[in-house]
Amino acid sequence: MRHTKKRALWSITGLLFASIGLAEEYDYELGIAFNSSDFEGSQTTTTNLGTVFSSTEVEADDLSLSGSWYFKGLSDEKGPRARATLVDRASSLTVGYSRADQTISTTLTSSDPAFPFPPLDSKFDADTDTFAVNFRYVDRDSGWIGNAGLLTTKTSIGGPANSSADATGWRLGVGKYLLENTTLGLDVSQVNVDGGSDATVIAVAFEHLGDVGEQWQYAVDIGFSRADADGSSDVDIWRAALSLYPTRDFEFGVAVEDLSGGIAGQDNLGFEGFASWFVSPNVRLSARYRVDDVDYLGGVSIGGTSTSSADQDSFGIGASVRF
Repeated sequence: MRHTKKRALWSITGLLFASIGLAEEYDYELGIAFNSSDFEGSQTTTTNLGTVFSSTEVEADDLSLSGSWYFKGLSDEKGPRARATLVDRASSLTVGYSRADQTISTTLTSSDPAFPFPPLDSKFDADTDTFAVNFRYVDRDSGWIGNAGLLTTKTSIGGPANSSADATGWRLGVGKYLLENTTLGLDVSQVNVDGGSDATVIAVAFEHLGDVGEQWQYAVDIGFSRADADGSSDVDIWRAALSLYPTRDFEFGVAVEDLSGGIAGQDNLGFEGFASWFVSPNVRLSARYRVDDVDYLGGVSIGGTSTSSADQDSFGIGASVRF
């Protein structure tokens, strides 16, 4: 993972110095982003005869590359540069690739003679390659929006499992500009895992850009999605974000996300802070930091009194250039 982090930092630095031109009309955008997260969870079950303890630690690094073609052009003449696609009602074709590397460590011990398994301490790696294509078309006059997307993933798991899994997915959506800089959209997507379960997701998204005083601007993003997967209860995700723009070049804000449901009855609450800065009209640097608190962690399920805890923190950096 150290090599992945070094490659990400060098790539982002190189992209920063790849600024080519200061025009306000663009046809293309290239981006690179690196994200890293650390998850720690544990569960202790106390019975009349002893205790059973389990824990899981996951370290994950993700490097993603993307390229967009604005086939009707993109202008950032008005509004925050970070919201140029919203203000200009831009249409685009985007191709992306990401590589995620994970190291998963698990521990399981028992002092209860009713569960006489030996101590378990295992560690294995997993990696996932994802390719995605997304198409967005906006009729600038009527304000109608159409979305479509395809993705494919391949996951390889080492260690005792030593297995792999492939998945494919599609997405279709429709939206509308309710006001000049306000949109509402509905998406339906499905992911099919080879030899596994399928999941269907319905998502609603709202985006609004407004003014604060004479210079500042703000943006509100609100989203809700429900995933229905085979063999699992529904998963609901709510997300809300507030972004502030003291100038056209600088953005900072906060976001909150709540996830509930799933086969383990998980309730996850995440808080995120983010910022971005256009160091020149066409080069953007961004950063984010997030913490998650999981109220319930699935694990050993036996009689007795159980206590569990889990949390995750993550950060990300990125850069993009328009030309």
